[in-house]
Amino acid sequence: MPSTDPGPVILCAGQYGSASTWLYNAVHALLADALGEDRVHRQFADSADALPARPDDRALVLKSHAPAASLRWLLARGGGKAILTLRDPRDAAASLVHRFGFGFGLVAERVTKSSAMLPLLADSGLDPLVLRYEDGFSSRRATLARLARFLGLTPDAARLDALFESLTPGAVRDEIARLTERGVFGPDPDAHRYDGATHWHPGHVGDGAIGKFATVLTEGQVGDIIRRTRAYQAAFAYPMPPLAPPAVGRSMSVEEWGPGLAHLGPGFADPDEFGAWTEGEEARLHLAGATGVIELDLELPRRRRAPRNPMRWSLWAEGGTAPLHGPIAAKATPERHTVTVPIAAGDLLLRFEALEPAKLVGLDPSRRLFGLRLKGFAVRA
Repeated sequence: MPSTDPGPVILCAGQYGSASTWLYNAVHALLADALGEDRVHRQFADSADALPARPDDRALVLKSHAPAASLRWLLARGGGKAILTLRDPRDAAASLVHRFGFGFGLVAERVTKSSAMLPLLADSGLDPLVLRYEDGFSSRRATLARLARFLGLTPDAARLDALFESLTPGAVRDEIARLTERGVFGPDPDAHRYDGATHWHPGHVGDGAIGKFATVLTEGQVGDIIRRTRAYQAAFAYPMPPLAPPAVGRSMSVEEWGPGLAHLGPGFADPDEFGAWTEGEEARLHLAGATGVIELDLELPRRRRAPRNPMRWSLWAEGGTAPLHGPIAAKATPERHTVTVPIAAGDLLLRFEALEPAKLVGLDPSRRLFGLRLKGFAVRA
């Protein structure tokens, strides 16, 4: 039977590339030193559904990048504690691309999800301890002492020294080398493999550089991360440069993670290397004060059947009382075409009527309502 006095539940939640794995191992080391290795259970979990089916009275150390409501509830209900590691989301994305070689589409999806969930943890009433990657917390012994105080532990100076030495970059690299030699990462180690206990990956130890996004990501990828993570930036005070108007005559591609990504507003689905679909009845393109005319490169889905009530689309100026272009029935529009309209103050709006679920259109098996795919645009004088 579970004990009536279970060990604490500690959530180590962090943005990708924010030294959250260092934190996870540091918290485990402190608790295992105080309680005994067999009195501490550790694992990755973004949701309480990932926890063991049969609870016991061991202390629980959890690592998460996007803690769901069930984890936040568990901590609040059970008197648990949360520790949060943060990093500029642009550098978080750059770290995953640079260290692990992940494709940008996967990276953007992961950083976006983490950026959406972590502010909810900060606002959950748990009063988490917050550590910023930019402060270099993982390189300082004082951080380990701070963690011990937060956890209510009192290791002596010699134990803190020993625990910290086991978590230095050199010690972690040595541990990863031992894990590799033992075959933990398989016969062909890559960044998708990790040790189930420590969660160290091959090549896990970074260089601590700040601002690496400038040399790792494209301009469009940087802009895409910025637009996806606005709530995280506001919650944790990561200021970003304002969106600049597109230069006259410059091709603002949305394909291949081009610079046009930064201008996508609400109503656009997550882009990929082929562009960005609109989703829903309205999508906004931010023009940031540009003047002149805008030339849009658009693509319609290849429909598998002729709909009885075909989708219609139109272009509007923000606040306009009449469309700049359309409405036009999809059947009267070429699959790939260019449209030029004058730029008015505010955003350019793409509006849609009679949208059909994607599975009927032939885009994917879902019921998402896609309209047009934006391939790119350019501002002309």
